[in-house]
Formats: sequence, structure tokens, C-alpha cells
Amino acid sequence: MFRRASVTEWRTVVASALAQMDIACWDYDLTTQEVWWSENAGPLIGRPPGFTPDGFKDAEQLFVLDETRPRSIESMLEILQASSIEAERQAWLPDGSLRWTGHRYFLMTDEEGYPARLAGMMMDIDGRKRREKEQEVLLRTGQVLAESLDVAETTAAIARILVPNLADWCVVDLLTDDQLTPLAMAHVDPDKVRWAETIRNEYPTDMESPTGVPNVIRTGDPEFYPDISEEMLQAAARDERHLEILRSVGFRSAMIMPLRTRTEVIGAATLVMAESKRRFDQESLDFARRLAPQIAASIDNARLYHELSQALDNERLAVQILQRGLSPGPLPDLDGIVVADHYEIGGSEVGGDWYDVVETGKGQIAIVIGDVVGRGVQAVASMSQFRNALRTLLVEGHPPEGALSLLHQMAITDQGYEEGFATAACLTYHPASRQIVWSAAGHPPAMVRYADGSVERLWKRPDSPLGAGTGGYTQDHRILAPDCLLLLYTDGLIERRHESLDISLDRLEAELASAPNEPKDVISHLLERLPSYPSADDVAVIALHFK
Repeated sequence: MFRRASVTEWRTVVASALAQMDIACWDYDLTTQEVWWSENAGPLIGRPPGFTPDGFKDAEQLFVLDETRPRSIESMLEILQASSIEAERQAWLPDGSLRWTGHRYFLMTDEEGYPARLAGMMMDIDGRKRREKEQEVLLRTGQVLAESLDVAETTAAIARILVPNLADWCVVDLLTDDQLTPLAMAHVDPDKVRWAETIRNEYPTDMESPTGVPNVIRTGDPEFYPDISEEMLQAAARDERHLEILRSVGFRSAMIMPLRTRTEVIGAATLVMAESKRRFDQESLDFARRLAPQIAASIDNARLYHELSQALDNERLAVQILQRGLSPGPLPDLDGIVVADHYEIGGSEVGGDWYDVVETGKGQIAIVIGDVVGRGVQAVASMSQFRNALRTLLVEGHPPEGALSLLHQMAITDQGYEEGFATAACLTYHPASRQIVWSAAGHPPAMVRYADGSVERLWKRPDSPLGAGTGGYTQDHRILAPDCLLLLYTDGLIERRHESLDISLDRLEAELASAPNEPKDVISHLLERLPSYPSADDVAVIALHFK
């Protein structure tokens, strides 16, 4: 005969098993109104091991009120008669901050089938909720970058996305004539924004300060303050009144991120935690490092567009502005990969060629090249939107096929893409596996030259351009052995009037097979040997040697 386990024994066995999976458990006796929490439940909400609330109502007060959740035991029992309840709830930590926890509630009956105890499991889901919020912020930020070319409008929209999702305060400053120009300031309370603007005018930023926004702009390095102490406030204050003002804000934590463009640091974004009592940590800083280049790119592109609009009456000046602004500048230093590039405007009116190399959040390297149909300022405007949106999608972790599909949908539904459609080739490289994944939208095929000199075209079928046709992109993959060279280019490199594309591609393939080893020498060889160069069209080329 097996004896029936006591409640105490049942709790011990279940709690021990669930603790192995970092899950806490609890139960509530409906007769005695006794509350029991497992040993590991307290630490999930910032309390010591073995912590147990005094009663069911006391336990409920440890969590933020959820309007969608049953408030009374009676209503919970009614629902639990049919099924368990799952919920995601924010717990109040002792310092007043919040942590996301996941819950599952059960009803336990006695031998006669009557309700005897409420029971539940609880786990820490704060990390997952944070990642979900960060992905949402990246997506919404990418949408803003793709929709607007107005500096103030774009920056203000991004600041409103960051507050309160990632911070309590957000300030974006732009460096103009060696002085700071506040582009955006955001807080959930508009009155506090107006108050802060008044205080800032009363205590303007000292551009010689060894810390803060001036130092971040000078050095290009972020400043990270996970815990802001009273001593820090005293060191930052100009006088006693200023110190009282700083104290009243309730600073808890702060990050100041440089806004770096292709060639310079143009400003800084300051994120502050205050009344929410949240704090930034290393993961917050890592995410801000990913987000800041997107903000900087949007500001830089909007400024470029503004300069172009003012320079339309002076064709030469417009071309000079575009030549400066459209070049990606220094490409990132990548372990085990040597990169070279070439960009050149063909004729007096610029087109919409672009390329990009960026490290994604998944430890991969994304390589992109594209060409917007048409020429002139409208082509540049569309190019900026295509480039920003595609970069954001890839940084978020979308695969090439998925990124192109999403961008295609954006292009056919958003009138902001002035020129309508573009071609693009999109690739990701995973250093650990040496696998390259690619997809293309109506763009000439990328080419791989292997160590034995053979050349392969990375082209399965001619998918439709972005913003035209049905989309439906596909992707494929290859493993790149050591000593491979990857070449991406726009049609200005190869096309000749009255010549078929097949002939042009055959010629490029032959010249690539016989080109030198170093990427910069490969590009020089192609520009010298291909009869299509110099071209009346823009030319963009990027070559990567995988060691």
C-alpha cells in the first residue's frame, strides 16, 4: 500500500523539482488561508530566500494591478474550475523598481473533488520582456527612419519611442558651430519637458566639461553611469540651487551615447532613468550601442537631404555634397576579413547607388549593395530610406530573404519612397560556421572567387526589384572556404549600351578570375580592364577577402 503524501511532503518534492528549472512555486489553503512560498520565490521579486507574504492579499500587493486579471479569489476559482490561468505580471522590488514575472495558476481539490488550495508557479521573464521591448523599439525606430527626412521630426519621433520604453528621459543634442543644439527632449510628462528646457537655458552646457555630452562628442566614447550617487550630483552642480534641481529629478542611472556618422561625431543621445526607479545595466548599454548608429544615420541623411535641397541651383555644389555624403566612409574592421570599396558618381546628376557592411545583433556580418531607379535628389531621398530601413532590419536579426520581403512591403505601401523601386543584393556571413546566406531583389549577382580561381555567381533566379512586382524573395547559402573573395557591385560597373547582360557578366567573371588577391587590387584591376568603365552611371563596388 502506498500512503498519500502530506501537503508538506508534496510541497518539498515539487519545490525541489521546479527549483532545478529556476521556477518558484506557492500555494494558498482555501480553508486555513495559509500562504506558502517556496524557498526560491522571494529572490524572484528582490526578497530574501524563504520570504513568505502574510496572506493572499499581501501577496497580490507585491505585483502591479492587472486590470485583465481576476481580482477576487472567487472569480479566480470560477475560471480555474475549467482551466489553469497564465499571466505575465510586473513585481514591485524593494527599491521601487519593477521586474517582469511569469505565472501559472492552478486549482487543487480535496479527495471529494472540492476546491482545497490555489497553487501556482512563478519565474523570472524580465530578460525576455526586455528583448521583446528592444526589438519593438528597433522596429519602430526603423519605420521612423524610413519615413522622414526632416531632422527635427525624425529625432523627436525617436525620442518619443525611447521614452518610456527604455528610459524616463531622452535628450538628443547636435553639435553646431562648436555649440550644442538640443534637437529633442522627451519625458512622459510634457510639463517636465518644459521645466527641463527652462533649467537648461539657465544652466547651459559647458563645452569644456571633462565629462558629459561635450566629452562624449570629443572622444566618441559613451559614458555609462549605472548608479548615480549624491557625490556625482554634487560634482555636477554649478551652485546650491542647481544641486537642488538635480536632486529633484531623482536621477538613478544614465547613459550618454555618441552619434557617429561616416566621418565624425555629430552629437549625443542622453538616456536617463529617474522616477521609474529602473537602472541601466550592461545589456542596456549594449543595446544603446546598436541603436545610436541608427539615430546618427537618420540625422546625417536628413541633413544631407536639406543641404541638397538648398544646393539645387548650383549643380556642381550638389554633386560635391552628394559625393561627400553618400560614401559610407571607413568600413568596419572585421576579424578575418579584408574589405575594400569604391564609389563614384557618373555624370553631373547623382543616382541612388549605395552599399553597407554592418555587424548584426546575432554575431553575423551583413553586406548590402543596392541601386534606386532614377537620378537626382528624389533618387537620393529614396536611397536614404531604403538604406536605413534595410540596415535596421538586418541589425534586428532578420535573414536576407526576410529583410528584403519586409522592405518590399514598406516600399509598395509607403509613398515616402519617392522613386518607387530599387534593386538590392543582401548577404549575411556567420564567422563561426563560415556560412554565407544571400538573397537578391532584381540586382546583378554577387560573385565568389574560390581559392582555385574558379568563380561562382550567387544568383538562383531574377527576383523582382523592391517596390515592384510580387516580391516573393528566396535565399540560398554556401560555406566559404578560406581564401575566398566576394564581390558585390552595381550595374554601372558592367553595363554597356547595346550589349546583353549575359555578355557583361561573362566578362566580369573572367576578369575577376584573373584579378590579384587583395580586395583593393581586385577593384583597381576591374576598373582598369572593364570597357564599361568609366561609366555615365554611378559605380559602387565592394570586395571582401575571407581569410
